[in-house]
Amino acid sequence: MDLFEAYRLIVEAAAAGADVRSLADDFNRALAGEPLRADFADVARQLAEGARQAAFFNTVLAAVAFAIVGAVAFLLYRYRKIIIGWLWLKIWGSGRLRRGPGSPSTLLFDEEVLAVVAAVAVVAVALAVAITLRPGVGEPFSALGLLGPGGKIGGYPEEVERGQPVLLHVYVYNHMGKPVWFVVYVKIDNSTAEPPLPSPPVITLQRLLLHNESWVAPFTIAFNATGRQRLVLELWAYYPNGTLAYTGRWNQLWVRVK
Repeated sequence: MDLFEAYRLIVEAAAAGADVRSLADDFNRALAGEPLRADFADVARQLAEGARQAAFFNTVLAAVAFAIVGAVAFLLYRYRKIIIGWLWLKIWGSGRLRRGPGSPSTLLFDEEVLAVVAAVAVVAVALAVAITLRPGVGEPFSALGLLGPGGKIGGYPEEVERGQPVLLHVYVYNHMGKPVWFVVYVKIDNSTAEPPLPSPPVITLQRLLLHNESWVAPFTIAFNATGRQRLVLELWAYYPNGTLAYTGRWNQLWVRVK
């Protein structure tokens, strides 16, 4: 199966609410050179269909719960005087109740106040249902970082020998609200131009990341020219239609090569 088709199926299944972690693992192994499992498409479609059915069931269940809450609220409001009187008799069963000449002064009998309370309750329930069915992601973004030889911030080399291998790490984080196929281009140049640079990458790293997932990958690079050189990392991402686009995220490291 084509990787772009597999990627599209993963994105569609995730959008339906399916757990696509196993599919993502298979996809990343395929990026490393392994073949995709023969039933990948069938599994992806089954997961998507199961998620859609579960979402429909949850929607119906939420609608029923909302209707029940509304009906109970209406009945409590409609028969509030009877209910309060019944509770009063239960508590003070040995006493006597006599209707007085005054008008009710408690908020429980104030129709305007009760109408406002009922409206607020309906809105609160509706918001709770909406959040439960479709939790928000917030502002989508991705992040790119360059880490040192130990896989942490710091310890970057300032001076290296020409041709000497240098171990570094790339860090990528996905908060886009969906699975994203990221591509990191590692480039070398000695200019101060802002990426994306026209020069071809010397190393290409790629990974499919699920929402709220991060990735740290080591890579080794050697500088073949002396003088002040710049190591540049550019973060690109594939769309499900196969288009590769620059995300605007980049990082750099200046070194002196002897």
